[in-house]
Amino acid sequence: MSVPPCRFSIAESDAPIELLPRDLSAWQQGNCGVDYVHRLDSGHKGPELVIQALTHGNEICGANALLWLLENDIRPTKGAMTLIFANVEAYKTFDPQRPFASRCLNVDMNRVWHASQLIQPDNHEALRAIELLPFIENADSLLDLHSTTFAVTPMLIYPDNACNRQFADRLAFPFPHLLYDLGSYHTGMLISEHERHSDGGFSLVAECGQHFAKATSQQALSTTLRFLQLHGMLKDTIELPDWGYSPDSDAGHYRIDRVLKAESEKFRFVELFKGFEQFDKGELIAIDDQELIAAPFDNCALIMPARVPIAGEEVVTLAERIETSVDKN
Repeated sequence: MSVPPCRFSIAESDAPIELLPRDLSAWQQGNCGVDYVHRLDSGHKGPELVIQALTHGNEICGANALLWLLENDIRPTKGAMTLIFANVEAYKTFDPQRPFASRCLNVDMNRVWHASQLIQPDNHEALRAIELLPFIENADSLLDLHSTTFAVTPMLIYPDNACNRQFADRLAFPFPHLLYDLGSYHTGMLISEHERHSDGGFSLVAECGQHFAKATSQQALSTTLRFLQLHGMLKDTIELPDWGYSPDSDAGHYRIDRVLKAESEKFRFVELFKGFEQFDKGELIAIDDQELIAAPFDNCALIMPARVPIAGEEVVTLAERIETSVDKN
């Protein structure tokens, strides 16, 4: 199983750069023998959590959330939490003239977690994944913090099992929830699909908003603190911030069906889509050279459509809307 080289669109984002990456050098030396990994142990029995930021180097909201925890000396009241700044080397390459190019150095780090990619690693991201794998394997639950190139609604993405579903509903995340079957979403293996989280633990990916928006970093921190609170690991004196974005009254649950790739450089959507547009079966979505691409089922929603499709790359996720709202209580 191979992972394609890391490529990025040169499209201009429709959101401004409100925050720039911060210097992480003060936190390079962790306490686990691995750079940029910090394990905070309460000394009391409880869950082992991993919260990961910078799976993609230009998704700075997670780094800002972890910095807030470290700088405010937030400690778990039970169990332990490990805070991981994952692809820091890519993060360091940030250039405000090319803000999306710091996503990764060689390959997408969120596609390298399959064992076949880690046996004989030949790229920076796989080598870094090997360093981080012991922490991932040791975790009871995982939160992976991400953001998006364009200003689309935040979303929570997780493998469809009873543990994840129940925990996510208790989180009361007032934005879309995307569920998928293990092995069916994207090429390669995501960190959230790692087998350690497939039975009994929780494994969530939070897409918190546009990469460089202030609200996105607040969304990441709000999600992180609520994640800790639901595990019973957050002091009652810590105030939970607002979500960062206005709750989505039309949010619901979606089941991911497939990810489409552009087969040619001529792939084009029939119009400019922002995401979560919904189609009936047979309605035209895109044209790829001479091929017409229609919605394959009713209640078909477009998730994170690419603004500038690249031949051979993923261009949109298709998901079926299965519920009309999430529990906001």
